Amino acid sequence: MSNKVMILGSGGLGKQIYEDFSNNKFNVFLVNRKIIDVEKKFIKLKNLILKTKPHYIINCIAKTGTEPCNNSSLEAIKVNSLFPLNLATLTNKLNIKLIHFSTDAVFEGKTPGKIYSENDRPFPITIYGQTKFFGEILIKNFPQVLIIRLPILFGKTQKGQIIDRLLSKLFSSEKIKVSTDVYSTPIYNKDVSNFLINLIKKNKFNFFSTKCNKVTHLSSKEYVSLFKFIMKAAIITKNEKLISAAKEKNFNSKIIKPQYLGLKSIYSRYINDIYKVGMNSKLRNYLKEIK
Repeated sequence: MSNKVMILGSGGLGKQIYEDFSNNKFNVFLVNRKIIDVEKKFIKLKNLILKTKPHYIINCIAKTGTEPCNNSSLEAIKVNSLFPLNLATLTNKLNIKLIHFSTDAVFEGKTPGKIYSENDRPFPITIYGQTKFFGEILIKNFPQVLIIRLPILFGKTQKGQIIDRLLSKLFSSEKIKVSTDVYSTPIYNKDVSNFLINLIKKNKFNFFSTKCNKVTHLSSKEYVSLFKFIMKAAIITKNEKLISAAKEKNFNSKIIKPQYLGLKSIYSRYINDIYKVGMNSKLRNYLKEIK
């Protein structure tokens, strides 16, 4: 098995992937953006790749969040669009397989009940979604690339994600308001890393990349409001009295955001052959990790 893997991005999902790959005895390298500024000084990253010669590179680096991307749109373009292009150009020359993460925010998210598949046409309405979609376009034609779109993540390393932020307040006995009209298909970040582990162990990257035309969705099967998800966790931990329901418009955000985002995959049978992704069975494990 070609198991030398480089992970770009040491926070959030990248940290979880690194932990799980290490526990599965992969020869894994973690690149911290604080050590190597991969966007501004790409040559340092290039030299590291030439030195370590990984078989796979997993790119977890992104400028995330609607408001941060609006406030720093040029940085969002550099990180979410141009950096993946530079990376794919290099990995193509070196015959390295590249796994790149994108987002459900490439879709409009204005239709209640709508769950998006790979056949749906992207129409991002935020700078975050636009720059991520542009990154997809720029790298999609490279031969050894797999783009995985993800919904909202939860897990012990997802400190910047909305679910963890809300639950951290809840577990500090702070009252919180949660949107009843923001929907997703949340996925446990360990499910993402386990999917990748099996993808590599079973040597399915080339098959999956070709079969999926470079883009696939990975999510749980439960389409749920943010309020309902947080309430599930609150009931388990007996904190439900601290939660009150609210409409998204009541949060007074000046930025239009997609509210109805959920993902499904037309390639689900191939995904299940590699790793079955769930949600409910993982919620208790997650709560044990973060409490």
